[in-house]
Amino acid sequence: MPTLRGRITPHGPRGSIAAVGRRHQRSRVPVLAAVLLAAAVLAVLGSPAPAGAQQPFANGQQVVVSADGDGLHLRAGATLGAPIITTLADGTVVTALGEQREADGYVWERVRYLGRPGWMARAYLVALDDGGDDAEDATPPAPEEPTVLAVPPPGGFTAGPVGTTDLAAFVEAQSFEVAGVWYFNPATQDYSSYLPGAPAIVNTLDGSTLRPGSVVLVSRRAGEQGEPVGPPPATGDPVTGEANVLPVPPREGLTIGVSGTNDPVTLAEAQPFEVRQIIMLDVPSQQWLTYVPGAPGIVQTLGRGQLQPDSVVWIRAGAVSSVVETVEATLSYYYCTQGTIAASIGDGGGWCGAMANGEVVHQGAAACDRSRLGERFRIIGDPLELTYECKDTGSAVHGHHRDIFFALSDDGYRWIVEVGYTAVIEILEE
Repeated sequence: MPTLRGRITPHGPRGSIAAVGRRHQRSRVPVLAAVLLAAAVLAVLGSPAPAGAQQPFANGQQVVVSADGDGLHLRAGATLGAPIITTLADGTVVTALGEQREADGYVWERVRYLGRPGWMARAYLVALDDGGDDAEDATPPAPEEPTVLAVPPPGGFTAGPVGTTDLAAFVEAQSFEVAGVWYFNPATQDYSSYLPGAPAIVNTLDGSTLRPGSVVLVSRRAGEQGEPVGPPPATGDPVTGEANVLPVPPREGLTIGVSGTNDPVTLAEAQPFEVRQIIMLDVPSQQWLTYVPGAPGIVQTLGRGQLQPDSVVWIRAGAVSSVVETVEATLSYYYCTQGTIAASIGDGGGWCGAMANGEVVHQGAAACDRSRLGERFRIIGDPLELTYECKDTGSAVHGHHRDIFFALSDDGYRWIVEVGYTAVIEILEE
């Protein structure tokens, strides 16, 4: 592969003459640049709050971003110089972790958003239940609608997203008599249960444990058995859907979620951990079907035609990669085929052959500094939710820069517009 190629951004190849010219132009107006930078910081954070002026929220308390419509940065550290993980709009609800620090004239609150911890300016967070105007302006939760699951045979099981945190409403919505509801927590590897009509002391599952997307296993009360049926055969249907990335379980543990695709091979490859086995309950036959990566075809009982994009699957993990380093990286993309968006096309195109490691380019591959070949990483805020691997190089790729491959330039352009030119990445253990 040629050693020099431009990196495509919506404003032209990185390092182009136009980009260099803009850099020199900015350097001639340092005062204006400083004013604009100060205005940008104040727009997001406002004036510094007096240190120690506010008490930390309680650990686990729900709080709301309230920054006068400007949004608020979630940072990797409690300082203005820390990498920005993401920027949250006013009304976004985050979970406080009960810890504060003071730096750069601000009081910083440690919070969690979508499972990721970070730091936010305390002055622009309000308690969700404080009754103030800011709390009233918070984005209202989306209406919950109980999911109606596939009907199992009497005494059998079915599974799917619950759709609501109201377990009584969920049970009432089913078209069969529910004997029990079970929820599996990948973090603890434990099931908790809800038995309709049982005393509260018996039930270990309630709505506080769930969110509308939580997947549950539901049993039907026993009754007259129908004729036994077999699972549908595997087919040669084309791959459909996009594989979901499931919560990472402990080493050798289980995780659960909705497949997103009809192909178990695609589902296994999308996970950021080693997949030992994919398991699916075929509801009509009540048989457990399995796919084992790398095993002979005669061993496999789960394939296309049986697995569907909306199927609930359990995945058993082998090795689970832990994060060894979190750094800020610059991003770009290169591609094989030109699309129809003019801004997406540049001299980072036409790369359809072998990468530096000898493999043919494919989704999930990245060009990185040669010293990082073989390194695997995730990009925080990546809309594709992929785990990438450094399999290619280029003389324009150095340090922590990451050049992500896309088959079509349009897809790369849309991706970098959404994820940005810089991002925080998690480098995974090998």
